[in-house]
Amino acid sequence: MPTRTPFQRTARAGLAAASLALTLSASADDPAPREQWHQAAAQQYAALADATQALEHSAAAYCESPDKAARAGLEADWLSAYQRWQAVRYIQFGPIEQQSRGWQLQFWPDAKNLVGRKVTTQLKADAPATLEIVKQAGVALQGFPALEYLLYDDAMDDVSLVEPGACALAQNISTHIRQTTQALESDWQAFEEHFETTDGYTHTLLQSAIQSVELLEEKRLATPLGLAGKPANSYRAEAWRSGESVALMQASLEGLQEGVMPGLTALLHSRGHPALVDKLEKQLDEVIARAKALPDGMVRAIETRATDAQKAGKVAVFADLQGFYVQVSQLRRLLASDVAAATGLRRGFNSSDGD
Repeated sequence: MPTRTPFQRTARAGLAAASLALTLSASADDPAPREQWHQAAAQQYAALADATQALEHSAAAYCESPDKAARAGLEADWLSAYQRWQAVRYIQFGPIEQQSRGWQLQFWPDAKNLVGRKVTTQLKADAPATLEIVKQAGVALQGFPALEYLLYDDAMDDVSLVEPGACALAQNISTHIRQTTQALESDWQAFEEHFETTDGYTHTLLQSAIQSVELLEEKRLATPLGLAGKPANSYRAEAWRSGESVALMQASLEGLQEGVMPGLTALLHSRGHPALVDKLEKQLDEVIARAKALPDGMVRAIETRATDAQKAGKVAVFADLQGFYVQVSQLRRLLASDVAAATGLRRGFNSSDGD
């Protein structure tokens, strides 16, 4: 495989700017976990590509015959593909960094509602969107959140999805998502030799996994729940329009379980930490079980958390979300502290601190 590919250059740049600023100790590195990690991620990328192909077909089928069954199929395939993306979202290096592919698939957080503004502007355009228009429009019009707006936003009550402009936009966004994920699958396969033979990628993979849990803790939970120093705001929640916030977080945790844990388990056992494996597996099992027990959405629970006794059920759901946040925090601490120490990682200067 040629040296100094774009993936390698991007990965080296990413190492310098990583927010956790973890550095690998001088101990010898074992390539076996990297082989497991690559294979697991390859399967997850393949599942994502398959799911987005089904989504593209469903969008076309709905626009051709817009009945209730086709609409239900489109919504189900949108969620399935979105969950498949969440499952491999812990990979934040290599091919995903090319051409801002992660942002193309999911423009979020979206504090200024750029997704809504971009979609609305396109729907008002004189001509229906083409695939080229979607490609040139920018990341706010290209991914799962843009499709979510078309499927679930209240504004779409006045703009039917079956109208030519809306349907063309939905179809071309779906096609762009499919093309992006198929390229990811192919490029990850091409990345195999470099990933498996470069010691530093043990560090990079673990760092990326820890960052994904930090994102879950801080941005996807603490911010909308009002646990980050600002008032609760349900519109900061991921996928608030569809009410699928929790389903997506569950998919992320299950992706870690399927993609990261096999290689990490092997690495921890090889370094003499079987008790830590048991502790980590138990914590991850518990937080996934907690996610499965929660209602899918966060909006109603957040908006009714401080109301009267007649709404006690909603208040209880908010408390359950807080409990979920606590368990995610415990998982993050376990990874960033115990697992980092056991695998030879140590915290260093964080260039994003501003210190």
